[in-house]
Amino acid sequence: MKKIMMFAMLFLLVFAAACSQDSEGTEENNNEENNTEENASDSEESSEEDVKAALLDFQDEVVTVLQDNNASFAEFQAAKDKFNDEEAEEKPTKEELEELKSKAAEAGPKAAEALRGISVPSELSDYEEDIKTALEDAAMSYEKRAENLTIENVEDGQKEADEMFASFEEKMGKVFEDLGLTPPSFSAELS
Repeated sequence: MKKIMMFAMLFLLVFAAACSQDSEGTEENNNEENNTEENASDSEESSEEDVKAALLDFQDEVVTVLQDNNASFAEFQAAKDKFNDEEAEEKPTKEELEELKSKAAEAGPKAAEALRGISVPSELSDYEEDIKTALEDAAMSYEKRAENLTIENVEDGQKEADEMFASFEEKMGKVFEDLGLTPPSFSAELS
């Protein structure tokens, strides 16, 4: 039984070697023909990969700008929530809250300027108009957020700013979707 198994394995090995030698001759001819096709598709693939990589790097840059400029708003909102919470033990004073509000109000135009100052990489030139429009929505959302700051809890006080930021996320998300990527949540990066 062992001898039969050895012969069967030897036969399969010889058969596999013979098949690979036969296909080598035809592969060389096919390789020359396919080389030009592969080079064209490789450059398209690498180009698309370059665009995706540029978009992801650009996303990191936008998130950094958003995080850097959102701190004053987050600090004010946290203090405001404590100030207006009847059960909170340690509340900020009204003066402290006014100071934080002032800092946040100054941060709005700075955030808008920083967002408008982000340059779109050349790899994303096909999407530049969409990206610039999205960044403008984000910039306007920070300007509105600064304009609508209040110490009192006002229902829908930041509704317009939130809608503009949502529009920014939607427009940026479309660029990601067009490239087959999952759209990010920029607002989640600010939490």
